[in-house]
Amino acid sequence: MNFFTRLSNGWDLAMLSLSTIRRQKSLLLFPVFSGTALVLVLSTFFGGASYFGGDRVEALFHDEQYGQIAIYGTAFLYYLINFFIIVFFNAALIHCAIKVLNDEETNVMDGINFSLSRIDKIFGWALLSATVGTLLKALQESGKPGKIIAGLIGITWSVLTFFVVPVLVYENKGVIDSVKRSGRLMREKWGESLAATVSFGAFQFLGFLLAALAGYLLMSINFWLALVVTLVAVLIVVTVTSAAQTVFVAAVYNYATGRPTGDFDSETLDGAFIQK
Repeated sequence: MNFFTRLSNGWDLAMLSLSTIRRQKSLLLFPVFSGTALVLVLSTFFGGASYFGGDRVEALFHDEQYGQIAIYGTAFLYYLINFFIIVFFNAALIHCAIKVLNDEETNVMDGINFSLSRIDKIFGWALLSATVGTLLKALQESGKPGKIIAGLIGITWSVLTFFVVPVLVYENKGVIDSVKRSGRLMREKWGESLAATVSFGAFQFLGFLLAALAGYLLMSINFWLALVVTLVAVLIVVTVTSAAQTVFVAAVYNYATGRPTGDFDSETLDGAFIQK
């Protein structure tokens, strides 16, 4: 499958995801909550650490004996916070999206409460993801062969764990069982040695292009107005794309498990992955 076909598939699936979002516009709130929580938590944590112990932290990072441990320990903590917040709100979004695909009523608090009921499993998955992320980072920094190996492992891991979040929260399985179940769903539906064929890149690129164009046209009126409009437009594009991608995961999961897929057709979803 060539690059342009991949973009075309991504565009089609983005449009189908948007049709689901139009049926339940509150789905867009979850990426907003996720982004806001990430900014607040990370800025408070790392900003506070920098403010109260900036010199000591910097000295620790450059310490010959403990520097590497401090760097990778910080990377692990960063990944853990990121993954926990992102997965928490993605799980809430997936729960609500699956309800929409099943033609059931739902709302934001329904999703939040559902994630809260699975918070132990969400934390467990964030912990495993942070560990894998830190190990891949260490591998990438070990040299060129390490970068290649880390890249291959990263691609395989992303396909293997594609269904982990919906399985984790919707089937109420443990972390390891969810990884196994995710891989099994992939193999049963699409076979071995898979590669994703879907990219929301064309959709996102067009959004960024329109945001940049709006900013450029407004520059002649007022610089600050142009800046604000561009930033707001970019945030909207990121929010919509993030929600659309998560809705897509919910739709593919429903398809793989024989559940309703709403506006998504089986032919399009069949093409989401191909044999490498």
